[in-house]
Amino acid sequence: MFIRTWFRQTQLSMLYITCVATIFYGCGLSVQQRAAIERFSVSTGEFAELASSEFVKSRTDVLEMNKLRLQLQDDTVKVTQIDEHFSVERVKVRVEAVAALKGYADLLHVLVTTSQELPLRNAADSFVASLRKVQGVSLSDEKAGAIAAAVQGVGGLIVEYMRAQAAREVVNAVHPTILQILELVRRDFDPAADHWSLGYEKIIVGLEGAAGLAAAGPNAAGTAALVGEAQVVAAQNRSRFRSVAEQVNNTAVSLREAQVNLRYAVHTTDVTMEDINSFAAKIDDFVKVYRILRDR
Repeated sequence: MFIRTWFRQTQLSMLYITCVATIFYGCGLSVQQRAAIERFSVSTGEFAELASSEFVKSRTDVLEMNKLRLQLQDDTVKVTQIDEHFSVERVKVRVEAVAALKGYADLLHVLVTTSQELPLRNAADSFVASLRKVQGVSLSDEKAGAIAAAVQGVGGLIVEYMRAQAAREVVNAVHPTILQILELVRRDFDPAADHWSLGYEKIIVGLEGAAGLAAAGPNAAGTAALVGEAQVVAAQNRSRFRSVAEQVNNTAVSLREAQVNLRYAVHTTDVTMEDINSFAAKIDDFVKVYRILRDR
């Protein structure tokens, strides 16, 4: 009698658990929601890596152009300030900003692909740490705690329900912060703004001026080869950087639209992939163009 009663109770318990699990699973992310998050995360990660690479490589360009200016006897360039407004610290600030975007992409990827505690916790901790390094952007302890709590909840019997909840918590908590970072990146590559892009153009103009003075100077014949090299470098760098800056600027705008779309997508199964697909297509183009321009 006891065994029969125990067996009956066990059956009822299992039936209850199965029903609860089924209900919560139905509240998980749909196939299309997962696809939206995954595509967004992959494309955002690629954008962050290319933007970071361009900050570093454009600084290298500046060093090379200023060395040419020194060889052309441009006394406006100081040996002790050859990196001018493109110092390691200024590059570091920008690399840290796009690293936060990469951390965001990585966390979203982990959220939709695993329920293991360690990868989830590491991705969340890394993202929060990277956000707190970004100058001009703040993340409250409350939001940082919300991200950690949401990620920690992914696991157990109702994993799909908790995964969906975590995705919503993360996207909502950092939405304004991600938009801030995107604006910082976009602004740097906006030729009309007085930031990275304009600073780069000033170096090119300085190199062109130094080449012009040398070509008209008393030692024009002796510096002809160097003048020719400087003119070619200036023209190539201007053409390349303008193309890259336009790509970064436009892609940052598309990423902003995709982030807004993603925030909506994680809350409804009536998902539109239009903005996210458009952003992903721009990233694909950006990758191809960047590899051509930087010979990667």
